[in-house]
Amino acid sequence: MCGKCCQELCLYIDSKWLCSKKQARKASIKNPHLKIFKIIGKTEDGLLKFACTNLGKDGLCTDYANRPPLCKTFPSPAIFLQHGQLPEGCGFRMSTEIDFQKVLEDTCNKKDSIKTFKRKDF
Repeated sequence: MCGKCCQELCLYIDSKWLCSKKQARKASIKNPHLKIFKIIGKTEDGLLKFACTNLGKDGLCTDYANRPPLCKTFPSPAIFLQHGQLPEGCGFRMSTEIDFQKVLEDTCNKKDSIKTFKRKDF
């Protein structure tokens, strides 16, 4: 809740990173919730950097109830595509550990990995 993630972010919209003002304009027409982000520069890699105009002086969102989906899901795994770092001092933590539920589902879906027992086996 420090607001640092709202001050300097890159946007990944429709399976591509926004790199030009033209792309940003088209994306905001298609996704009106993006109009709250203003361009503040570019990264060394050529991606546009944005800041949220709904960020208050206290570091909190001034329209929290209506924040866009990307704000609701922050931090998403896409953060690793942004040099793999959260903003300095961020209270969130990211992990690359394997999701247990995924491992369990994968294991259960492999028929040859599950032995079925018949009554006479006991």
